[in-house]
Amino acid sequence: MIIGGFSIGFTAFMFIGIFYNAEHNIDTGFKNYENIFRLYDAKKSDSNLDYNLNIPLSEKYPEIINTCPMEYSSGFKIFIKDNETKKFTQVDHIIITNNNFFDIFSVKIIASLSDKPFSELNSVVITEDIAKKLYGDKNPLGHILKNEFLSGVISAVIKDLPSNSSFKGQLFLNSKNEEFQMSQACNNGICIYPTSHFLLLKSTTNIKQFTKKLNKSIRQFNTNVDSLALQPLPSIYLSKLQLTSDMHEKGSSKVLIIFLSIGILIILLSSINFLNYTISMQYAKMKEIGINKINGATQWQLILDSFLETTIGILLSALISIVLVTLFLPYTSAVFGREITISELNLLQLIPLFVITILAIIIVSSLLPIYILSKFNIVTFLNKGRTIKGKQLGVRAMSIFQLTVSVALISVVIVIFKQLEYVKHYDLGFDEEHLIKIDIPYLHPNPSLIKNEMAQLSFVKGSTLSDGTPGGIKLFMGSGEKENEFMINCIYVSDDYLNTMGMKLSKGRVFFKSDKNKACLLNKKAIEQFGWTDIENKKYTNGGGEDGYDVIGIVNNFNVKSLHSSIDPVALIYDPNHRFDALTLNLSSGNVGQQLSEIEKRWKKLLPDEPFSFQFYDDIFQSMYLKEQKLGNSIALFSLIAVILTCMGILAQIFLICLNKTKEIGIRKVNGASIFEVMIMLNKGFVQWVLMAFLIATPIAYYVTYKWLENFAFKTHLDWWIFILAGVLIMTITLITVSWESFKAANKNPVKALKNE
Repeated sequence: MIIGGFSIGFTAFMFIGIFYNAEHNIDTGFKNYENIFRLYDAKKSDSNLDYNLNIPLSEKYPEIINTCPMEYSSGFKIFIKDNETKKFTQVDHIIITNNNFFDIFSVKIIASLSDKPFSELNSVVITEDIAKKLYGDKNPLGHILKNEFLSGVISAVIKDLPSNSSFKGQLFLNSKNEEFQMSQACNNGICIYPTSHFLLLKSTTNIKQFTKKLNKSIRQFNTNVDSLALQPLPSIYLSKLQLTSDMHEKGSSKVLIIFLSIGILIILLSSINFLNYTISMQYAKMKEIGINKINGATQWQLILDSFLETTIGILLSALISIVLVTLFLPYTSAVFGREITISELNLLQLIPLFVITILAIIIVSSLLPIYILSKFNIVTFLNKGRTIKGKQLGVRAMSIFQLTVSVALISVVIVIFKQLEYVKHYDLGFDEEHLIKIDIPYLHPNPSLIKNEMAQLSFVKGSTLSDGTPGGIKLFMGSGEKENEFMINCIYVSDDYLNTMGMKLSKGRVFFKSDKNKACLLNKKAIEQFGWTDIENKKYTNGGGEDGYDVIGIVNNFNVKSLHSSIDPVALIYDPNHRFDALTLNLSSGNVGQQLSEIEKRWKKLLPDEPFSFQFYDDIFQSMYLKEQKLGNSIALFSLIAVILTCMGILAQIFLICLNKTKEIGIRKVNGASIFEVMIMLNKGFVQWVLMAFLIATPIAYYVTYKWLENFAFKTHLDWWIFILAGVLIMTITLITVSWESFKAANKNPVKALKNE
């Protein structure tokens, strides 16, 4: 059992070590990753800079080997369709760049129409995976791909980007083609194409000096930048730097520290268990050791025998762990939220770590048994039998440590799932539960026709069109005030937007037909940031006609991002003839499956060649907490392992206590003590240990969960009952664990026990 327990603990430790190593090796799959940097504006905390920076960067600075723009779009799914076959597939990751990208990131070209991936302005590049989905084994080169806002010729097929990248790419568009430039940022009448810029620098470049040089000279080439800085490619994933509109996948150094701490705690629990086991076995085998001593065994022979027994047990456990890790490595996504492959790992870091850990455990687990043997006196043993002197403070401390870890981990798990329940049921400021978003082809000539057809369905309570939605904002515009500059999330809307979304108007009025492209509603946060006390004669001047948009009402605050972020300023701009990309329906309660089937039938009737793509708003927002859900599940799993290991440690302790109190138990029973009284005598020490562990674990767990909750702008309360519940659970588990062994000890025949002693 002890070998199995140690194997489970070491397996968990290895998996956490593998995950930690893999997370620190994101973006290292590119050949020149150490010399690749992203440019960003340090003052504005924005990596989306003017596209026109690319020319002076590539021509004016000898430190730069190569440079490329890279607009990265992730999370906004589109469907691309072959112009001939009409076969389509979904694309979630789009990169708009130039030919230099493929050189900087050492992308392998599988097939190409020319020596450059982008051979023409309307060239597009697809990955091997997308090529197989659309064309199977056929040659995709020269085929035309279309969707509602682009049309391009496939000029190259490339290998998929490394799996351990903070950015993915399925469809690559030529940034030199203005029709492919998806973004635009306007402020005070000046518009730019905002995009990231990646630089491949010479390995000898002094980064600090080069950054100073950039900031001294770049404004003579481009005035749309302020204070430039360089971010190394491998640091993007775990960086604490929060850049505006950064689409790169992000990890969390805090989460990694939590996992690393759990891994260390689990290996300590496993080591303590093995140590307790070896000590218990050492005392249990005192008679055997005494006989061996009488028969001529030397001290060193006994020590070597104990050392070999410990070493073989630990090495056997480690071997079992390696087998388990090999078997379950393909399923790491279920625990950590991402699949980890051997190719992503730095084995030169991992293997020495695991070897040193095993050696340290062998040494520590051997020292105490060796110490016991060094103090073993055959004369004392024959006269007094098996005794343990002292208060065994070390053993008690180890047991209290195990219980402390268990109480703390259970508290953390309860808080995580309490927060997940909180965000799941939090009022976002609109009726997200009954809302469904249907993607509209961007160039559809008459979105209102689709809206009106869907509105005729009996179960549709409301319908509205918009460009952008809560959870999917696509347009950001400045406040239009030079002395009070801030960004506003903008959503173009049609009629009945507030009623359909279930949003509440705080002041003012709803839109009239005459307000077309002249009026907007602002949320309370925007009003607050403008510093207005009322909206009379107020205008949002960044857009609209010559004078901007008339502010005709104030909407109660609603969330457009996850609850990690605070409420953002939002403007709802009325333009019923706008090019909309989303139809929102408010459904009545009923059979959702049947409702979706009816909606899809009507869709196929109206747009037979277009894919029917939809999402419920509550699903959109819940998907923003997948990492936290995975974190909760992972910590729950490792907490279960920790509790099991703690139970095994407690079992070893009660076994040792019962073994060494055999005479005392026998005397008490002869003198009339009941089984229950003997059990109380054996169990009361464990109750004290749990209480001490609770007092130690509670402030630690409170601090850890308090810091974790700082990641959320909206968070649950750290109620006192969370920690009480964790303590009660561990107390219950501990008493169940020790009571069976203490019951067996209390139920033994006292005469037989005293005779054996």
